[in-house]
Amino acid sequence: MFPKLLHIHGPVWIHGYGLMVAVGFLVFIYFLYNNPERKKIINNETLFNTLFLGLISGVIGSRLITVIYEWESFSKNICQIFYPWVGGYGMLGAIIGVLITVPIYLKIKKVPILKLFDLVAIYAGLLEGVSRIGCFLAGCCHGFPTNCFLSVTFTNPDGLAPLNVALHPTQIYSSIASFAVFIFMYFRSKYFKHKTGELLFTFLALSSFFRFTIDFLRGDRDFIFGNLFSYSQFIAFFIFIFSLIGFIIVRKK
Repeated sequence: MFPKLLHIHGPVWIHGYGLMVAVGFLVFIYFLYNNPERKKIINNETLFNTLFLGLISGVIGSRLITVIYEWESFSKNICQIFYPWVGGYGMLGAIIGVLITVPIYLKIKKVPILKLFDLVAIYAGLLEGVSRIGCFLAGCCHGFPTNCFLSVTFTNPDGLAPLNVALHPTQIYSSIASFAVFIFMYFRSKYFKHKTGELLFTFLALSSFFRFTIDFLRGDRDFIFGNLFSYSQFIAFFIFIFSLIGFIIVRKK
């Protein structure tokens, strides 16, 4: 598709993936900032500091999990770990990075963590859905070869997908799933009562479930336990179990 959109200088380009992640993040900030409940939970300055911390920890977490997955490639040139245009970023790593670092900052600032994360959970699907379009432009996270009429053929040699082969458009599957999660979370929060923490754990459960299932069609998986599951599915499974336990706890609390 369009992995590189605009040349800046030398090896530096504006990439389709990076642009869509930025667009998704801006859309996410817009809706979160203008949510009327948000103003009761966190002030503007603390919110933007939290978003900045979340952005940094998300980028580090997503990059780290990619390096772990593709260590055999990165081990040949360690410096490439710090080259953002080499390799990619993992969405699950971003989620884990945010869940580890942001609560610590919110605790210091005495912001109710679960209440804020409930609001974040409403719009997180938007961020993920738009970002997955960036995956489609870059050719990463591509699917297995298929004869299905729902297929895509990549021809740009700068992309990460195999060329001239009909593949499952798993990036689009993931994007549609994320937008569906957003719609569900929006109506769930607006029209149904919920306890503090329910929205967060519902989002994590839905997001990890779709990641686990769609990964069966992914053609770039690194397998674990033979050829049954990928590393991402392994992580998604534990996030799903963690989410179910968290949901049950907040329901009984």
